[in-house]
Amino acid sequence: MSDIGTLQKYITIVEEFKKRIDGTLDAYDEHLQNVLHLKPKQLGRLLDELAQTYDSIVVQKEKNKKIYKLIKPIDIFIEAFENANEVGWLFSMAHDGDPELFKKLSDYTNEQKHIYIFKSSPFEDLQTLEAKESFKKLKIAIKLKEYRKIKFFYEQEAFDNLLCLKLVFMDGNWYIAFVDEKQKLRFGRLAFIEKVEYASKTASYTSANVQKYLDFLQSIQNSMTLYGEAKQRAIIKALPNIARYFEDDMKKFFLSQKFIKKEDDGSVLFSLEYTQSLEILPFIQKWLPDMIVLEPKELREEYAKKASYLLENISSALS
Repeated sequence: MSDIGTLQKYITIVEEFKKRIDGTLDAYDEHLQNVLHLKPKQLGRLLDELAQTYDSIVVQKEKNKKIYKLIKPIDIFIEAFENANEVGWLFSMAHDGDPELFKKLSDYTNEQKHIYIFKSSPFEDLQTLEAKESFKKLKIAIKLKEYRKIKFFYEQEAFDNLLCLKLVFMDGNWYIAFVDEKQKLRFGRLAFIEKVEYASKTASYTSANVQKYLDFLQSIQNSMTLYGEAKQRAIIKALPNIARYFEDDMKKFFLSQKFIKKEDDGSVLFSLEYTQSLEILPFIQKWLPDMIVLEPKELREEYAKKASYLLENISSALS
């Protein structure tokens, strides 16, 4: 299903199947040709695609003509979603599709289309065959609560007997949240997975055994949040140039972000919790030179060191 126009045609065809007493259609059906504004060859191509995609539709030969028969009820949305290797198309479909299909999801009408533009999807495009296969296999492992063996491109050896907990979308990428044999919760990016295989352990695990990890997943800020590490508190100062983005009534960048106060010069103080510097430091660096780490001392010194290193590299490149 390559575009929304085609999807709408698929739905129309399926609905037409349901209206027929014998559940059959062919490419020379005049009513369907008129409704879809298609010629027999174009309609035949769509019917072939549907028959290839869904087992619910079979092809029968009658002289020199193909007859397409619906042999059991079909729900395009459910079957397409259940069989998909990745789900990015669904989000795009919801935003750019026929408004009648999504009127229950939003008030995105024809009159409002000129207001919106979407330059990116929140779903990472799983373009490689390895990533698509990994997504499919891990989805099954999570559903069945089974262990898996995963080989990452950047690791020499595969990790065996991993408890696959959740497929997590964060930081613009898909990750698999898993627990290794040392009972450590880790995140592995799907795009970096080379192979997913059955593990040495053939038994399944119970939800009770992993509940503490599942609870933790509900509170993570990003892929750098460490399980089992004590949280530290940082006090950050946003200078006047960017202070408006950190006012008390603005959308928070982190789950733990808390407004402290607005100072006389227009700066804003706010706090962040973190389990390691990598959890928040890359974000702070994006706001250079208008963001300052006040506390704790160790984080402030690490931030200053990185800023100095950046200046040294710039100076060296320009000399």
